[in-house]
Amino acid sequence: MKRKIALIITAALLITGCNITSADTGTAVRVDLSGVKESTYNITKGGTYTLTGSYKGMINVDTKDSVKLVLDNVNIENGTGPAIYGEDCSKLIIETAEGTENTFADGSEYTSDGKGCIFSNDDIVLQGSGVLNVNGAYDHGIISDDGVEIEGGSININSVGDGIHANNDITLKNGNMTVTSKQDGMQAEKNVNIEGGSIKITAVGEAAESTDNDPMDRGRMPFDGERPMGERPQMNGQMPKMPNGEMPEEFREHRKDMAAMNEAAAEITTSAKEPKENTTLSEAQTETTTEYPSSKGIKADGDITIKGGSIDISSNDHCIKSANITTVENGSLVLGSSKGKGIKAEGDLFINGGDMTITAKDEGLESKAIATINGGSINIKSEDDGINAGGGSGSMKMGNVEDADEHQVIINGGSVHIDAEGDGIDSNGNLSINGGTVNIDGPSNMGNGALDYGAKGSINGGNVIALGSAGMVQCAEEGKQNVFNITFDETQAAKTTVEVKDSKGNTIGNIVSAKQFQNMVFSSDNIKVGEAYTVYTNGSAAAKITAVKGVTSYGNSGKGFGRGGSRPNMDNMAK
Repeated sequence: MKRKIALIITAALLITGCNITSADTGTAVRVDLSGVKESTYNITKGGTYTLTGSYKGMINVDTKDSVKLVLDNVNIENGTGPAIYGEDCSKLIIETAEGTENTFADGSEYTSDGKGCIFSNDDIVLQGSGVLNVNGAYDHGIISDDGVEIEGGSININSVGDGIHANNDITLKNGNMTVTSKQDGMQAEKNVNIEGGSIKITAVGEAAESTDNDPMDRGRMPFDGERPMGERPQMNGQMPKMPNGEMPEEFREHRKDMAAMNEAAAEITTSAKEPKENTTLSEAQTETTTEYPSSKGIKADGDITIKGGSIDISSNDHCIKSANITTVENGSLVLGSSKGKGIKAEGDLFINGGDMTITAKDEGLESKAIATINGGSINIKSEDDGINAGGGSGSMKMGNVEDADEHQVIINGGSVHIDAEGDGIDSNGNLSINGGTVNIDGPSNMGNGALDYGAKGSINGGNVIALGSAGMVQCAEEGKQNVFNITFDETQAAKTTVEVKDSKGNTIGNIVSAKQFQNMVFSSDNIKVGEAYTVYTNGSAAAKITAVKGVTSYGNSGKGFGRGGSRPNMDNMAK
């Protein structure tokens, strides 16, 4: 009889919309929100609450205890505030029941406290195996003033602000997420940790073009329009022949001009402050103050660590950006940016494994400090540099100064393929290739190089083929592994098959070019001093070389003008 009375009382309370807690009944509570009349449903004690039905209003959690909300085909819409508001609880757990679909939505204007459709002042944990749809019309989709952890479920977020925002860490352990946002897809004011699961982010907010400080028009000598100093030689896409190993007078003058420009720009770089990240160079120069909200895929004010999972990002801004260290240990990454970079780290960048495909308007990978690649498969297509260390492609190089060690690109392993319109690999300090496979389809314009470094360049191991123009050639002449630096007599067309064979006809290196080129830097541990090699283009012998220790040059290699063009030892020149 007592149990029957308790059931009757519970049913009556559900119908009238009174607050139900696990403490009221002694068990977990099931709440049919369709029967709640008030605009706010208050949860004031810890416990597990299974929610079902449709409701126009807000779930308000206000207790010092942990609260779990189990979603069982629930639809909540609040036109004046958050759908769920964690005002106070030690932890807010939201679980989607298996086989269910649940939808939360807020309005574009709030009359109550809150920062997004699902908002908590404390930690949020998302788990389960059902579907959760979050439509954030006011600002963020899911936001915590502490941390957010995703352990499971299929979560779909559409927001005018960030998809997920946390004042502490964001951790993705499992689950499937799809985020469409007008600001950052995922932003943590501390760290982002991705251990598993899958996430697809589309950041559709407006973003500025290139964002880095660059007093030299992104470091490129203008080959169209007027030349700043003197009269430039006409290149027509290929390097002119230089009889008797001499440089034509017009190129000597051009190099003087470039040296003067580099010196002037170095002074600008020393004194100028870097423009805001969301301001273009031209805007900075003309003092235009147009501002855009950040619309990155994944952003952290601390570190970003990716240990696994599947990440697919399409963004107008940078796809992944950390204010400190970014580390990729494993996982699958497909990154596309229409105006920004693939991955940008203000601190060090480590790629230790994983499978990565990047298409970017700006650099593919960038570290403001040291970029280290120890493993993984990396495919980059960029309209600027493929890999950059130390700043934008136009920032002044370190030269042989102490802080060159603070800005480096180091490749110890993995498979790297770069198709870049800017420099293939650009280090403002040192460049070291110690292992792995590195294939570069570098720039066809004469103002960039397949390899570019400001201080020291070395190839100590691995297999390297770097194709590019003949205007800005650097071939890493300080390494322990022998190198061929070859400039062909004529510009080679796109889709050219290049093979390097030893005297026995064995192929020791080959590549099919993505675009036209005239210079090739090739290095392999199969290059032996004193042995003869032949370079073939589309099956025809284009160069015959006898290897010497260090760099063996062929043709007009190293006679390009501009910054850092390497000058080969003439005793090593093969004709």
